[in-house]
Amino acid sequence: MAFFQIPAPDLASLSVGGVTLHLLESYGFSSDESYLLVRATYTDDADTSYALNYGFFIYDLQQRAYVSNLNGVVAGSASARDIDITKAQMAGSADELTTVALLKIKGADEMRLVSVVNGQLTSTDIIASLTDVLNVAIEQFALDSSGRFLAVQTSNPQFAADNQPDTNDSSDIYLIDLLADSVTRVSYVGGSEVSDPTYLKSIVVDGNQVRIAFVTDAAFVQPSKVDLNSANLVAEAGFRSDLYVWSVGFDALGVMDNGTFELQSIGTDGTATGFVDRDDPAQITTSGVFYSSNAETLVLSDNNGRKDPFLTDTEGQVARLNPPSVAELEGGGQFLGASESGQYVALLSDSVEIALGTGAQQVVLFDRAAGEGRVVSDNGQLANNWVTGGAVSPSGRAVAFTSSADNLTSEPLVAPSGSLFVSLPDSFPLSGRVYHWGSATLLDNVDIGIVEVQEGEPVDEAVAVAVTSEGGEYTLLNPLLSDGLLTASRTLEAVDISRVVTSADALAALKIAVGINPNTDPAQPVSPYQLIAADMNKDGRVSSADALEILKTAVGLPDTIPQEWLFVPEKNDYWEEATTSFTLSRGQLDWESDGFRFSSPDMGEGNFIALLLGDVNGSWRPATGDSLRLTLDYFLDLEDAGLGPVEQWGAYWIA
Repeated sequence: MAFFQIPAPDLASLSVGGVTLHLLESYGFSSDESYLLVRATYTDDADTSYALNYGFFIYDLQQRAYVSNLNGVVAGSASARDIDITKAQMAGSADELTTVALLKIKGADEMRLVSVVNGQLTSTDIIASLTDVLNVAIEQFALDSSGRFLAVQTSNPQFAADNQPDTNDSSDIYLIDLLADSVTRVSYVGGSEVSDPTYLKSIVVDGNQVRIAFVTDAAFVQPSKVDLNSANLVAEAGFRSDLYVWSVGFDALGVMDNGTFELQSIGTDGTATGFVDRDDPAQITTSGVFYSSNAETLVLSDNNGRKDPFLTDTEGQVARLNPPSVAELEGGGQFLGASESGQYVALLSDSVEIALGTGAQQVVLFDRAAGEGRVVSDNGQLANNWVTGGAVSPSGRAVAFTSSADNLTSEPLVAPSGSLFVSLPDSFPLSGRVYHWGSATLLDNVDIGIVEVQEGEPVDEAVAVAVTSEGGEYTLLNPLLSDGLLTASRTLEAVDISRVVTSADALAALKIAVGINPNTDPAQPVSPYQLIAADMNKDGRVSSADALEILKTAVGLPDTIPQEWLFVPEKNDYWEEATTSFTLSRGQLDWESDGFRFSSPDMGEGNFIALLLGDVNGSWRPATGDSLRLTLDYFLDLEDAGLGPVEQWGAYWIA
C-alpha cells in the first residue's frame, strides 16, 4: 500500500506577492484513478485584506506531479491571479477528461460555470450559453461521470421555464443536459414548486436514467402523508430534513418526462425520519444511496444518540453502516464517500473503537462484501489530529483525505490547516472467465497474463500471470497503475487438430466471402466471431483464399496455416444499435487481436471469448464432454447490456 503526502502546488502565478498555503483538499479522482483534483486555499501576502483565495490543480498520481493549473487554463497565465475557482468536478479518464469549474472574479460580484476538456477551455459560461442568463449565483453543482449531465443548485429565478415560474425565493435544483442543450427543473413536484430550499448532493447516470440526490425540508412524495415532518414549521433544526432521489429517463434528445421522487430516509414506521444532515455528503451508487443522519428511528436499536452513516439500498431497505465486528459506534460517524458500486465505503469517526486513545477523527474504509475494514489515516500510527474530509476513488480502493496530523509521514506538513494525503493500493485484484463461443463451454488451462504498455507498445515480460480453473475462471493481482494489456493463450491439444475444422467450415467461409449467410437457420445472422474464425490468413477480410486454407487444413495438407486458439475480449462491442447491424463485415475485420488494453488499474472483469481459427461453424466441443457451460441467461444479460443480439455469442446452439 502506497501512502504519501501530496506536495504543495506552485501558487506563484496566482498571487501578486508571496503566497501562504493554508489547506489542500481533494475534489475527486478521474475514472481511471490516475488523476486527483486538488483545491488549494491560500492567502496572497500582498493582499492586505488577507482574504482567502482558491486555486484548483490536477495531480498525476502515477507520475507524482501536478499536470494542470485550472486557474491558468481558464483565465490565462497573465490573469490567473484575478480569479478564484471555488469548486470544480471532473469526469472521464486521463485520455478524455472533462472538468467543470465555478469561477469567481476577485473584487467583483461575478461568477460563471466554465468547462475544460483535455486541458482546453471549451466554455467560458455554460449557463449563459444555454439560457442567456448572466452571472447566476451557483450555490452547488454536480457533474455526472459521463460528463453529459450537470446538476446545479441556485436561487436565481431566471432558470425556470415560463410555464414553471420560480417564485419561491429559495434554492432550487436544475438539470442541464450538455448534449441536448436543455434545462429541466428538478425541485418541482405535482405541478408546483415548494417553498423550502433543496440542497444538491449527488448525480449519476444509471442506464437510461439520470438520478439526483438532494436534502430538503419539503415533502416530495405522493401521498404527502409519508413525509409527515415537513408540515411541522416550528420544530427543532433538522427535524424536517430528509433525503430524496429524483429519477428521470432520457435518450439522445434529452429527458423524456418530469421524473419521479423517492424518499430515502424512511424510518421503521414507514415515514420520513428527518435529521439528515444537509451539510454532509450523500452519494448514489449501484448498491443504493449513502448518507448521514442524526435520526434514531431509521433502524432498530440505534442507541448511541449520535450521527450515524446509513445506506438505503435499491429495495428501499435501510441499514446503518458500521465497521466490521462493531455493532454500534459509541461516538457515531459520518459518511464520507463510496465506490461507484457501493462495495467500498469510507466513514469519518472519532469514536473510541476507531480513534482509540488519539481522540482524533479518523477515516476508515471497509469492504461491505468481504466484511473487512482498515483505518486509512494510519501509516504505522493513527493520525494525531483530525481528518476533516476526503474522497474515495471509483473503485473504492484509493482514498485521499485532508488532515493536520503531523505524524503520518516523515515530511513536514505542507499546509498547516490540513495537508492532503493519499492511500493507494499496490495492486488491484482482477478476475474473469474464458469460454468457447459456439458451445459456451468454460475453458480450463488458459494462460492469462498482464503486460505493461509503454508508448503504446507492450513490453515482453508479463508482470502477473494466472491459469483458468476447470470452471474457466481466474484471479490475479494487477500491479499496473497505468496502461497495460491483458492477454490470453491456450495450447492446442492434439485431439483437436484433426477433428474440429472440416470441409463444412471451408464451405461456410466461402459463402461468407461471397456474401451468403452460412448458418442453417437463415434467421441467425453471421456472428462477428464467425468472421474472425474464417479469416484464416489474418489479413483483415474473409475471401476465397481463406476458404482454400481452411479446406487444406480439413484434409490435412502439410503446408497449411497452423491452427490456434484466438481470444476476443468480451467487452468488445461489435453491435451498432442505430443501424441494428454488426460493425465487423467480411471486408473489414478490425478487432483487438493482441488482448484487452486498459488504462485503469481497476478494469472490472476481464472476460475472454475463445474460438478456434478455421472453426467457422463453432463446432468445437470438449473431448470429454463433461465440462461446465454457461447458461442462456448469461448471454441474455449481455444482450440487455447493449453488446449485441444474443445470437452473436452462438447462443442458438445452447438452448
